[in-house]
Amino acid sequence: MLTNRLDGIAASISSYEAKRRMDAGNVVLLDVRTPEEIQAVQLPYAVRNIPLGALRGKLAELPKDQDILTICKVSLRGYEAQRILNAAGFTRVQFIEGGVVGWPFALK
Repeated sequence: MLTNRLDGIAASISSYEAKRRMDAGNVVLLDVRTPEEIQAVQLPYAVRNIPLGALRGKLAELPKDQDILTICKVSLRGYEAQRILNAAGFTRVQFIEGGVVGWPFALK
């Protein structure tokens, strides 16, 4: 992933910038964790939950004209989701660095 980031393929965003943008609104927060992971730890934001394994089958449910921030437990699936979305023509996608584990703000 680091090589992909250096090559400009991995589009990440810090948790601080992600929170600022979520607080401002007009961004889709896409959580690609499993339902069990989401039940254990939740973010205090409106979230669109699509597990990574189901993402390719639900692409039509996501807007291509809005910014999408992907998140998972530690970043790997968020990065994979970003790549899946990019391959499907979504250009406004970033993954949140560190995922939920690295989220320094209050969780539910």
